[in-house]
Amino acid sequence: MKSKFNFSFLLILTVVNLFIGCDRKRLDQKTVLEIEHSIKISLADLDQYIYDNFYDKIYRNKSEAYHKALDPIIISRLKCLDFFARNLNNDVQLMQGIQRNINEELTVRYFENEYIDKYTNEEYVRSIYNQMNKEVDYRKIVIYKPNNATIAQLDSLKKLASDIKNRAERKADFGQLVKQYSQDEASRGRGGYMPPIDWKKGISNQIDNLVFNLKPDEVRILEDNNNFVIIKITNIKKVKLESFSNIKNKLTVILRGRYISQSLAEFDQDKAELLDTLKVVWNEKALDQLIKWSEIPNFFGGIYKDTLQSAVSNNRNLTIFTYPDGQVDIKECLRLMNDILIFNPKTKILNKEDLKNYFIEAFRSAKIVQKARDLGLEQEVFNQYTNNPNITFKIVDLYDQAVIRSQIPEPTDSALHEFYQTVKDSLYYKPEKINLYAMIFPDKAEAERIWAKVQQGIPFEKITNRYFVKTFIKDRNGEIKSYFSTEPPFLGEAAFQLKETEVAGVIEYNDPKKGMQYAVIKCAIRSPEKQPSYDEARKTIIKDFQDYYNSKIYQEVNRELRKKYHVKIYENVIAKAIKPTRKK
Repeated sequence: MKSKFNFSFLLILTVVNLFIGCDRKRLDQKTVLEIEHSIKISLADLDQYIYDNFYDKIYRNKSEAYHKALDPIIISRLKCLDFFARNLNNDVQLMQGIQRNINEELTVRYFENEYIDKYTNEEYVRSIYNQMNKEVDYRKIVIYKPNNATIAQLDSLKKLASDIKNRAERKADFGQLVKQYSQDEASRGRGGYMPPIDWKKGISNQIDNLVFNLKPDEVRILEDNNNFVIIKITNIKKVKLESFSNIKNKLTVILRGRYISQSLAEFDQDKAELLDTLKVVWNEKALDQLIKWSEIPNFFGGIYKDTLQSAVSNNRNLTIFTYPDGQVDIKECLRLMNDILIFNPKTKILNKEDLKNYFIEAFRSAKIVQKARDLGLEQEVFNQYTNNPNITFKIVDLYDQAVIRSQIPEPTDSALHEFYQTVKDSLYYKPEKINLYAMIFPDKAEAERIWAKVQQGIPFEKITNRYFVKTFIKDRNGEIKSYFSTEPPFLGEAAFQLKETEVAGVIEYNDPKKGMQYAVIKCAIRSPEKQPSYDEARKTIIKDFQDYYNSKIYQEVNRELRKKYHVKIYENVIAKAIKPTRKK
């Protein structure tokens, strides 16, 4: 009876957990943020953002983590919308800052569209699904290839495998053939019988895929780097599958993994055919000049732009190489470096072969980018609703450049003097400050024991390796405050009675949360009150000026964006997400 009860309890618990899991899965797909009724962020998206940016580590309170993470998501999305609304995407000069990123993503999208998609689109996935409702039983004979086998040895083994295949097709006892020829101990002990191949194995690798698609009683020789394998299909039985809608996503992921290497090989082959290197004629003089330019410090870090543009403007637009349909000159080189493929900023070209390899790769990449544009893929990559994190990051940066940083005033002498007068009390004034070491105990006797050791001459830091570091400031009004902490300045008054390196104890205070506490303290560093003059502030004032206005304009722009566009946060979804799961 007890056993039956336990089984029933486990069954109920399993069902409950299943429902909880289903509920959470449904909740993950719920919209938690909606912008302009067109951009929707799910709870799963928000959770991923929190995980990727460590908000779960920074904010222990789940509600705070969710709301803190929503803010940058909202702002970045609004800036993407406003970037296009302001027509900044048609600003040629501004767009130079993102064109290479767009082209890189276009290459990825072209690969997905033209190579991966043909193995993962719904039509192909369904065709595979329609062949999956079976399980294949088979036997095998394995003949090993010797290490470093000669051509004659391999030919001999191929002939042996062919003879075995012919005998099997003529209905020879396959079990006897296994005993006589198979060198694989594991399968030979089972008469050559192998575990059946289902659809998962059938699409996991090429050999299993071939076996999975053979017909009943069919005999086939398969070869890999190490073996010749004679396969005979003994039985094919029908099996029931999950519905296509249930298995589609899982099958798509498996097919993607199955065909990624093949797709990359096809892509590389097609890309190589975009330029026949045997028909390229190089201009050695132009290559020599480029190598000489590359020796200029920071050439690939940005100097190349002015250098190459100057050459073009001064009628020195050298042809770098020609090919049957055209040529690449210095002007085109500038475009390739700006928009397609850039060297590492620290690169120094060592020889012409490195340079030639660069141009071949950049030229072919440019052709791929153009093919992607011809297919209309740019609109999928670069638009106001993009989900691509790299493109989003660049759009936001360009938006800040055009809308925020462009509004920062010029740091003229008069502007800097005015700025100093405005912020000297808030930014430059340094109140008296103390960095304090504190050993704190809830037991007075323990604190007195530690204090006795200090009085015996034992250095504070050597008594224990555990002590708190607290910082206090005293403002112009003489009020003592904790610095960068929300904790009340319990030890502040005692701290300001100490000179630097001086130790005191036992200090008693009442913490409303912990009760009476007892401390032994040491003044580690004491910094005097100071009001730097304008001349003293000059070392950092330009950066301070720019940071101040950048922050001020940033906040103003963010407020205006929130007014301009409709933003809705679904607090009920967040409330459900942070609600603790009750354990039975």
